[in-house]
Amino acid sequence: MIPGNALRYFAEVVRSGSLRAASERLFVAASAISRQISLLEEEVGAPLIERSRGRAALKLTAAGESLMQGAGR
Repeated sequence: MIPGNALRYFAEVVRSGSLRAASERLFVAASAISRQISLLEEEVGAPLIERSRGRAALKLTAAGESLMQGAGR
């Protein structure tokens, strides 16, 4: 079962374009959001976001795209 907060945080990261921006919008520590997304990835069994250092644009994996489409419903 996917935790509600994890899905909400994931969707906000996608909408915001970064963990930091989502953190500021949700008033939740970026580390907490990152941890929830990691737990969500464990639940799904696949990475959802391509993680990179620096200011590279956020990129979803195929699994992340599918989850985001499902979250929109």
